[in-house]
Amino acid sequence: MNNNSVSISARGVIVYILAALFLLYEMALQVSPSVMTSELMRDLNVDAGGLGLMAGFYFYSYTLMQITAGMLYDRFSCRWMMAFGISVCVLGALFFGMSQTAMLAAAGRFAMGIGSAFAFIGVLVVAGRWFPLYCFAFLVGVAQFLAALGAGGEVLLATTVAKFGWRETIEVMVLMGAVLGMFIVLVVRDYPKSYQPVQTLKKQTYGLGQSLGFVVRSSQTWWVALYAFAGWAPIAAFGSLWGVPYLIAQYAMSKQDAALACGMIWLGLAIAAPVLGGLSNWLGRRCILLNTCAVVGFVSAMAVIYVPNLPYWLLCIFMLGFGFATAGQILTFALVKDNNRAEVTATAIGVNNMAVVAGGALFQPLIGLLLRMNWQGGMAEGVPTYVPASYQLALCVVPICFLLAWLTSRCFIDETYCKSRYPVDSAASECFQ
Repeated sequence: MNNNSVSISARGVIVYILAALFLLYEMALQVSPSVMTSELMRDLNVDAGGLGLMAGFYFYSYTLMQITAGMLYDRFSCRWMMAFGISVCVLGALFFGMSQTAMLAAAGRFAMGIGSAFAFIGVLVVAGRWFPLYCFAFLVGVAQFLAALGAGGEVLLATTVAKFGWRETIEVMVLMGAVLGMFIVLVVRDYPKSYQPVQTLKKQTYGLGQSLGFVVRSSQTWWVALYAFAGWAPIAAFGSLWGVPYLIAQYAMSKQDAALACGMIWLGLAIAAPVLGGLSNWLGRRCILLNTCAVVGFVSAMAVIYVPNLPYWLLCIFMLGFGFATAGQILTFALVKDNNRAEVTATAIGVNNMAVVAGGALFQPLIGLLLRMNWQGGMAEGVPTYVPASYQLALCVVPICFLLAWLTSRCFIDETYCKSRYPVDSAASECFQ
């Protein structure tokens, strides 16, 4: 038997919703600098290079913590791991909002990244423990839908920043995180009763090195991770930071209009994620959807960045396509679950999620450095400004990533047909009976 024997319960749904709200919250923290770029450059006295580096500190710690977070979830209480993660997020956001220099702000972003590392893994662990196996890909999609809502809150954040200021906006987010953390402590539990013995089995069976060894020895781990990296890097670089200032420079639109257009990316992701998860299970295929997403992403990115003077409505359509394409990375987590033993699933998820967020760690500062190198000397209210041509050069990495994702899924990722390569052994089966 496997966790197909676990029935869907009201408690499980509530636990999943709270875990998903943690993910929504960390995504809002992740993208918040995108609607504060001019304010941050002014108040922290940095240019595009410094801003990209400062914002990227979130991804440095997030990336480095993924394997550790996965291992911790495999061995310790899911409830307390999520509570720890959101507490660190809240403290990091508080520190960020109080910072007077870019170095201190970077430290706050670094702390937020550490805490956020526990969000997505937590959702997937909850989905794997509280729901039948056939629900997993769909629930990953639903989680991505909620995460996209958090990131798509750029419009609300932009309005709040314009009306009250960026520091006050962060203070509100700190309060919201604290309230959510209290609910997680009070409500979340680690397993349904029928699943409880499995944790003891895992502790007796695998050590830290063994868990990681099972994961990294598989070549599919690395090919799937490469797709996850290339498929998510465009949204981490463009949607989370550089999209809004690029649209302002290219189309001379207001920050609110630019944020709304970029919000279409997250809306496309929100719509596509649960659809792709359900469609993958219905088709019994993963790779054909990965290929399709990469092609759509390449076309959409080329149009958004290199086709001049798009009508606003058409720009928004291509932004939706951009977001649809990045939803393909949710299927990499289904592949991770297909390709790994149940006892090391959280560790494997951590490895894959490390690849996902590495795109932001690499490309947010890289694009900022490329902008700095091609700065034409423009200034506005003491803040450096950049011409559209400079943005187009710096953003060339976005379509390149989608092309790399297509090559990876087309040539190197094995189709699993939505079936696990590792049937649960007899000892584990007894724990589910």
